[in-house]
Amino acid sequence: MASTESDEMPLTHPSAGAREPGETDPLASLDGSATSARALARENAELRERLREMQAIIDETDGLCEVLGDLDIEGSAFWPGYRARASWLVGLLMLQSVSSFILAGEEDLLAAHPVVVLFLTMLVGAGGNAGNQSAVRVIRGLAVGALNARTVRPFLLRELSMALAITVTLVAVGCARVVVFHGSGRDALVVSTSLAVIVFTSILIGAVLPLGMHRLRLDAAHAGTSIQVVMDILGVTVTCFVANALLTDN
Repeated sequence: MASTESDEMPLTHPSAGAREPGETDPLASLDGSATSARALARENAELRERLREMQAIIDETDGLCEVLGDLDIEGSAFWPGYRARASWLVGLLMLQSVSSFILAGEEDLLAAHPVVVLFLTMLVGAGGNAGNQSAVRVIRGLAVGALNARTVRPFLLRELSMALAITVTLVAVGCARVVVFHGSGRDALVVSTSLAVIVFTSILIGAVLPLGMHRLRLDAAHAGTSIQVVMDILGVTVTCFVANALLTDN
Protein backbone atom coordinates (compact mmCIF):
# COMPACT_ATOMS: atom_id res chain seq x y z
CA MET A 1 0.00 0.00 0.00
CA ALA A 2 1.33 3.43 -0.87
CA SER A 3 2.05 5.69 2.05
CA THR A 4 0.76 9.22 2.15
CA GLU A 5 2.75 12.33 2.91
CA SER A 6 1.07 12.67 6.32
CA ASP A 7 2.26 9.20 7.34
CA GLU A 8 5.85 10.29 6.87
CA MET A 9 5.59 13.34 9.18
CA PRO A 10 7.28 13.01 12.64
CA LEU A 11 4.96 12.58 15.64
CA THR A 12 7.34 13.97 18.29
CA HIS A 13 7.10 17.42 19.86
CA PRO A 14 9.32 19.99 18.22
CA SER A 15 11.17 20.63 21.46
CA ALA A 16 12.17 16.96 21.68
CA GLY A 17 13.69 16.85 18.22
CA ALA A 18 17.28 17.26 17.24
CA ARG A 19 18.98 20.46 18.46
CA GLU A 20 21.86 22.39 17.25
CA PRO A 21 25.14 21.90 19.16
CA GLY A 22 25.20 24.07 22.30
CA GLU A 23 21.43 24.48 22.42
CA THR A 24 19.94 23.89 25.93
CA ASP A 25 16.75 22.09 26.83
CA PRO A 26 14.18 24.60 28.18
CA LEU A 27 12.64 21.97 30.48
CA ALA A 28 16.03 21.07 31.93
CA SER A 29 16.73 24.75 32.53
CA LEU A 30 13.47 25.07 34.44
CA ASP A 31 14.30 22.02 36.57
CA GLY A 32 17.76 23.40 37.33
CA SER A 33 16.35 26.78 38.32
CA ALA A 34 13.82 25.14 40.66
CA THR A 35 16.55 23.04 42.29
CA SER A 36 18.75 26.10 42.79
CA ALA A 37 15.84 28.02 44.29
CA ARG A 38 15.12 25.21 46.76
CA ALA A 39 18.80 24.99 47.75
CA LEU A 40 18.93 28.76 48.23
CA ALA A 41 15.78 28.67 50.36
CA ARG A 42 17.27 25.94 52.57
CA GLU A 43 20.49 27.90 52.95
CA ASN A 44 18.57 31.04 53.90
CA ALA A 45 16.57 29.08 56.47
CA GLU A 46 19.76 27.68 57.99
CA LEU A 47 21.31 31.14 58.16
CA ARG A 48 18.22 32.55 59.88
CA GLU A 49 18.34 29.71 62.42
CA ARG A 50 22.01 30.37 63.14
CA LEU A 51 21.29 34.06 63.59
CA ARG A 52 18.53 33.24 66.08
CA GLU A 53 20.92 30.98 68.01
CA MET A 54 23.60 33.67 68.06
CA GLN A 55 21.11 36.26 69.27
CA ALA A 56 19.99 33.89 72.02
CA ILE A 57 23.61 33.47 73.14
CA ILE A 58 24.09 37.25 73.14
CA ASP A 59 20.95 37.73 75.23
CA GLU A 60 21.95 35.02 77.72
CA THR A 61 25.50 36.28 78.17
CA ASP A 62 24.57 39.95 78.32
CA GLY A 63 26.39 41.56 81.23
CA LEU A 64 28.64 38.57 81.85
CA CYS A 65 32.18 39.38 82.95
CA GLU A 66 31.71 43.13 82.72
CA VAL A 67 35.07 43.74 84.35
CA LEU A 68 36.82 41.91 81.52
CA GLY A 69 34.71 43.79 79.03
CA ASP A 70 36.19 47.06 80.29
CA LEU A 71 39.73 45.91 79.55
CA ASP A 72 41.79 48.53 77.74
CA ILE A 73 45.49 47.95 77.17
CA GLU A 74 46.08 51.69 76.91
CA GLY A 75 44.96 52.15 80.50
CA SER A 76 42.03 54.49 79.92
CA ALA A 77 39.70 52.05 81.70
CA PHE A 78 42.01 51.43 84.67
CA TRP A 79 40.04 53.32 87.32
CA PRO A 80 36.59 51.92 86.47
CA GLY A 81 38.08 48.44 86.59
CA TYR A 82 39.89 49.26 89.83
CA ARG A 83 36.71 50.50 91.51
CA ALA A 84 34.72 47.45 90.44
CA ARG A 85 37.33 44.96 91.62
CA ALA A 86 38.50 46.74 94.76
CA SER A 87 35.00 47.40 96.06
CA TRP A 88 34.09 43.73 95.66
CA LEU A 89 37.27 42.55 97.41
CA VAL A 90 36.83 45.01 100.28
CA GLY A 91 33.31 43.72 100.81
CA LEU A 92 34.55 40.12 100.84
CA LEU A 93 37.33 41.06 103.27
CA MET A 94 34.81 42.47 105.72
CA LEU A 95 32.54 39.47 105.29
CA GLN A 96 35.40 37.06 105.91
CA SER A 97 35.83 38.55 109.39
CA VAL A 98 32.71 36.63 110.40
CA SER A 99 34.78 33.44 110.66
CA SER A 100 37.01 35.04 113.32
CA PHE A 101 33.96 35.79 115.47
CA ILE A 102 32.85 32.17 115.15
CA LEU A 103 36.27 30.90 116.26
CA ALA A 104 36.36 33.38 119.14
CA GLY A 105 33.13 31.89 120.45
CA GLU A 106 34.61 28.37 120.38
CA GLU A 107 37.77 29.00 122.40
CA ASP A 108 37.02 26.25 124.92
CA LEU A 109 36.41 23.70 122.18
CA LEU A 110 39.61 24.59 120.35
CA ALA A 111 41.66 24.48 123.55
CA ALA A 112 40.30 21.06 124.53
CA HIS A 113 40.57 19.57 121.05
CA PRO A 114 43.53 21.07 119.15
CA VAL A 115 42.96 18.61 116.30
CA VAL A 116 40.22 20.95 115.12
CA VAL A 117 42.76 23.74 114.72
CA LEU A 118 45.30 21.46 113.05
CA PHE A 119 42.93 20.40 110.29
CA LEU A 120 40.79 23.53 110.02
CA THR A 121 42.94 24.96 107.22
CA MET A 122 42.68 21.71 105.27
CA LEU A 123 38.91 21.59 105.67
CA VAL A 124 38.29 25.20 104.70
CA GLY A 125 40.79 25.03 101.84
CA ALA A 126 39.21 21.88 100.43
CA GLY A 127 35.82 23.55 100.42
CA GLY A 128 37.13 26.67 98.72
CA ASN A 129 39.01 24.71 96.08
CA ALA A 130 36.08 22.43 95.27
CA GLY A 131 33.62 25.31 95.11
CA ASN A 132 35.90 27.48 92.99
CA GLN A 133 36.48 24.60 90.58
CA SER A 134 32.75 24.22 90.07
CA ALA A 135 32.20 27.98 89.77
CA VAL A 136 34.87 28.33 87.07
CA ARG A 137 33.17 25.65 84.97
CA VAL A 138 29.85 27.50 85.20
CA ILE A 139 31.42 30.87 84.35
CA ARG A 140 33.15 29.39 81.33
CA GLY A 141 29.93 27.72 80.19
CA LEU A 142 28.04 30.99 80.45
CA ALA A 143 30.76 32.90 78.61
CA VAL A 144 30.80 30.59 75.58
CA GLY A 145 27.04 30.07 75.53
CA ALA A 146 27.24 26.34 76.28
CA LEU A 147 25.27 26.79 79.50
CA ASN A 148 21.78 28.09 78.78
CA ALA A 149 18.15 27.49 79.70
CA ARG A 150 18.15 24.20 77.79
CA THR A 151 21.36 22.76 79.24
CA VAL A 152 21.39 24.11 82.79
CA ARG A 153 19.26 21.32 84.27
CA PRO A 154 21.40 18.42 82.91
CA PHE A 155 24.51 20.32 83.98
CA LEU A 156 23.29 20.74 87.57
CA LEU A 157 22.31 17.07 87.76
CA ARG A 158 25.79 16.14 86.56
CA GLU A 159 27.36 18.44 89.16
CA LEU A 160 25.26 16.74 91.85
CA SER A 161 26.68 13.35 90.85
CA MET A 162 30.15 14.88 90.63
CA ALA A 163 29.77 16.33 94.13
CA LEU A 164 28.96 12.89 95.55
CA ALA A 165 31.91 11.23 93.81
CA ILE A 166 34.43 13.93 94.76
CA THR A 167 33.17 14.01 98.35
CA VAL A 168 33.72 10.27 98.78
CA THR A 169 37.24 10.56 97.36
CA LEU A 170 38.31 13.51 99.51
CA VAL A 171 36.77 12.04 102.66
CA ALA A 172 38.73 8.82 102.17
CA VAL A 173 41.99 10.74 101.73
CA GLY A 174 41.27 13.09 104.64
CA CYS A 175 40.35 10.26 106.99
CA ALA A 176 43.52 8.36 106.09
CA ARG A 177 45.59 11.46 106.78
CA VAL A 178 44.13 11.88 110.28
CA VAL A 179 44.60 8.21 111.14
CA VAL A 180 48.19 8.12 109.88
CA PHE A 181 49.33 11.27 111.68
CA HIS A 182 47.18 11.09 114.84
CA GLY A 183 45.72 7.62 115.11
CA SER A 184 42.51 8.77 116.79
CA GLY A 185 39.33 7.30 115.39
CA ARG A 186 37.23 9.98 117.04
CA ASP A 187 39.26 12.77 115.51
CA ALA A 188 39.11 11.03 112.14
CA LEU A 189 35.32 10.88 112.43
CA VAL A 190 35.11 14.61 113.13
CA VAL A 191 37.37 15.54 110.23
CA SER A 192 35.69 13.12 107.83
CA THR A 193 32.18 14.28 108.68
CA SER A 194 33.12 17.94 108.44
CA LEU A 195 34.96 17.36 105.17
CA ALA A 196 31.99 15.52 103.66
CA VAL A 197 29.54 18.32 104.47
CA ILE A 198 31.94 21.09 103.40
CA VAL A 199 33.01 19.60 100.06
CA PHE A 200 29.55 18.46 98.99
CA THR A 201 28.01 21.81 99.89
CA SER A 202 30.79 23.83 98.28
CA ILE A 203 30.44 22.11 94.90
CA LEU A 204 26.71 22.75 94.83
CA ILE A 205 27.13 26.38 95.90
CA GLY A 206 29.90 26.82 93.34
CA ALA A 207 27.55 25.65 90.60
CA VAL A 208 24.53 27.70 91.70
CA LEU A 209 26.21 30.96 92.77
CA PRO A 210 27.39 32.10 89.29
CA LEU A 211 23.99 31.22 87.82
CA GLY A 212 22.23 33.27 90.49
CA MET A 213 24.56 36.23 90.01
CA HIS A 214 24.08 36.05 86.26
CA ARG A 215 20.31 35.95 86.70
CA LEU A 216 20.52 39.08 88.88
CA ARG A 217 22.63 40.83 86.22
CA LEU A 218 25.71 40.80 88.45
CA ASP A 219 29.17 40.03 87.13
CA ALA A 220 29.40 36.24 87.36
CA ALA A 221 33.21 36.47 87.27
CA HIS A 222 33.10 37.56 90.93
CA ALA A 223 31.69 34.17 91.91
CA GLY A 224 35.20 32.70 91.92
CA THR A 225 36.35 34.97 94.73
CA SER A 226 33.01 34.96 96.52
CA ILE A 227 32.92 31.18 96.87
CA GLN A 228 36.23 31.27 98.75
CA VAL A 229 34.82 33.58 101.41
CA VAL A 230 31.48 31.78 101.59
CA MET A 231 33.19 28.44 102.15
CA ASP A 232 35.58 29.98 104.68
CA ILE A 233 32.64 31.01 106.85
CA LEU A 234 30.64 27.87 106.17
CA GLY A 235 33.66 25.61 106.71
CA VAL A 236 34.45 27.09 110.12
CA THR A 237 30.79 26.90 111.14
CA VAL A 238 30.38 23.28 110.04
CA THR A 239 33.64 22.16 111.65
CA CYS A 240 32.82 23.75 115.00
CA PHE A 241 29.30 22.34 114.94
CA VAL A 242 30.46 18.80 114.15
CA ALA A 243 33.26 18.98 116.72
CA ASN A 244 30.82 20.12 119.40
CA ALA A 245 28.42 17.32 118.50
CA LEU A 246 31.01 14.51 118.41
CA LEU A 247 33.75 15.58 120.81
CA THR A 248 31.81 17.23 123.63
CA ASP A 249 30.77 14.73 126.29
CA ASN A 250 27.83 16.65 127.73
